[in-house]
Amino acid sequence: MKNKYIAIEGNIGVGKTTLAKFLANHFNGSLLLEEFAENKFLKLFYQTKDYAFHSEMQFLLDRSLQMNTFFDQNHPIVFSDFHIEKCLVFSKMNLSKSNYSIVEKVHKSLFKNFSKPDVLIFLDSDIEHILKNIKARNRDFEKDLGIEYLENLIQNYNFWLDKLKIPVVKIDSKTINYNNKELLLKKLSSFV
Repeated sequence: MKNKYIAIEGNIGVGKTTLAKFLANHFNGSLLLEEFAENKFLKLFYQTKDYAFHSEMQFLLDRSLQMNTFFDQNHPIVFSDFHIEKCLVFSKMNLSKSNYSIVEKVHKSLFKNFSKPDVLIFLDSDIEHILKNIKARNRDFEKDLGIEYLENLIQNYNFWLDKLKIPVVKIDSKTINYNNKELLLKKLSSFV
């Protein structure tokens, strides 16, 4: 195992959780999954586009508690379906400059002492595939996500990736085949 903390990122519905679970299971690693169901503001944001600031602040507080609890224990290998900086990607996209500034300061304060991932696997995908996956998982609050929002998210992720200071490996999520584990593991072997 080359890396001890591997984060997986990508647009909504690209398969981050599925890949994290697969890798954690295969390598007998610890699994750190983004908990979002408790964020009461998220559903309101998706429905009305209001409550963006509330939603982002709630995410920061929830992730801080979750990561403090998780990293209080020893984990030889960690696979996560999120990178904590994703909050800033969404915040920059959805908030005013003044509200983003607040979120950024709180983020830096809450997460400055956490280890950074050793590598980021970024699952890339086209909009059609993303929309198909969103429809298939059938989450009520994601049903009204528009193409423009998802394209904007792709653009903001790319800005973020260009500035990231850890190795990033991009994989087209459509090329991942869980029925051919050997081929998938061969594809991932250069950094896992």
